[in-house]
Amino acid sequence: MNISQKLYISQKECFDAIIKSVIYDIKQSTGKSKQMRQLEGFSYQRDMSNGARATVKITEVKPYEIYVFETKSRVNTHTTTYAIKSTSENTCEASYHEKIEAEGTVQKLNNMIVGFLFGLFRRKRAKNLLKAIELSVINESKAKKQHTASHVE
Repeated sequence: MNISQKLYISQKECFDAIIKSVIYDIKQSTGKSKQMRQLEGFSYQRDMSNGARATVKITEVKPYEIYVFETKSRVNTHTTTYAIKSTSENTCEASYHEKIEAEGTVQKLNNMIVGFLFGLFRRKRAKNLLKAIELSVINESKAKKQHTASHVE
């Protein structure tokens, strides 16, 4: 699945928001604090929403451009890629790509059926995720401006 969307935030702001979320997830899952330069190659266990446990491995971090991670469960490996390209000083094109691989034939067939049935839902979820990143950056920026303005008065 591929989703691309124009966001009204800079490439750097978008990437920073993704990495901030990743660092928070690592802290919640492991208790460890990480910096962006320590992420590539790092793997950790996390509990999924369905109660299963999965291993997350960060496979690529290219500052302000690409963030790739694999989530390996008992039956599937999900590879998720965020690619961000600047379109102007204050806008970017954010792409979300998700690939699911399975070991067994039955699981592959199951993934095809589920992918077909829930494809539109997953696409909508991915678009909402990109918009949520944009909104969080905008809201954080507004809060900083209000905070700065209240200290100037």
